[in-house]
Amino acid sequence: MNPNESLLGVFRTIYQWRKRLIYSTLAVGVATALISLLLSNYYQASTTFFAANSDLTKPDRIFGPPGSNVEYFGSGADIDRILTIASSTQLLDRLIDTFALFDRYRIDPASPKARERARLKLTGHLSVNQTKYDGITIMVEDKDPEQAALMANTARDIVDQIARDYVRDSQLRLLETYEVSINTKQIYLSDLADSLEQVQREFGVYDYRLQYQVMGDQISRKTIQLVGDQARLETYKRIGYANRDTIANLTARVAALQTQLADLNGTSDGKRFDVRGFAHGATLYSKLQQQFENTKNQLSYDMEKANHLKATLEGDAPAIIPFEHALAPEMKARPKRAFMVLTAMALTLVFGILFLLVRRQYQQIDWTQLNPDGR
Repeated sequence: MNPNESLLGVFRTIYQWRKRLIYSTLAVGVATALISLLLSNYYQASTTFFAANSDLTKPDRIFGPPGSNVEYFGSGADIDRILTIASSTQLLDRLIDTFALFDRYRIDPASPKARERARLKLTGHLSVNQTKYDGITIMVEDKDPEQAALMANTARDIVDQIARDYVRDSQLRLLETYEVSINTKQIYLSDLADSLEQVQREFGVYDYRLQYQVMGDQISRKTIQLVGDQARLETYKRIGYANRDTIANLTARVAALQTQLADLNGTSDGKRFDVRGFAHGATLYSKLQQQFENTKNQLSYDMEKANHLKATLEGDAPAIIPFEHALAPEMKARPKRAFMVLTAMALTLVFGILFLLVRRQYQQIDWTQLNPDGR
């Protein structure tokens, strides 16, 4: 077997060039070490928190029936909402303005796309992750460890404030809707009260149920009296009763009872009491009173909801639950200088060996046989 076609040839080539490989690898290692010393140290601070349950901002759940429990920690949609806010440009912009990052990143704020460049720079130093226990972690890198911790805690507080502002704005809009509804119902109740008063004056309706009961009792009583008086009068006339005053009194009482019953039944021509008009007024009064009660109940419901919303707004429920505050790190996060040096040396050695193998293979090719003309 030709030595050049076996691994012995490969080892022989590497052995022949061993000194240059070693020197090259060492040179790259030294150069990488020197370059890495020029790189700034970055420190990473992190804060961890949990999403609060959105039910803590809902008046229906807070002021619900006794025994209804509200979970304090959020999950699912609550976590997604906080993660969305933590990954938003709104958080980046507030951090840029709060910590004057244009100056810190040496970006001219008046230059084109300055805000976008600052966002990209900050994004490279900020990361948001969800832990396997449903916690949320914000990590911030900076050359100053104190600054890194301050930015991480501030980012957490900004996320909490943004989430609160969104909920507060929604609640304020809902409260405005309730207040408009309350004002409308109050005006409507005032109009209904005026209409009820007008019906009372026009038709004499005050408590139509009681009035109907009284009218029924009077009709029943007077009917009985009329039947009795008529029977007595007929009896007196039949037997020829001689006392004319008694007969005259009975005749007058019968006539009076007949007139009263005609008034109560609405068959009187004199219209001393318009029972049909009273019945129409009572029906109208009943409808207006029902509308008044329904509107009053709706107004009470809206006022209760509005008061619950105001109490919730004053309470200012948190959107997040802090778990671990960011502290100034004592150890740098990057650069990993030893890793950089070892990686550079390993790559130099590998690529150097590959170069030698390619060079060796190239030298073994008889290029004159590739062209019939020997060129």
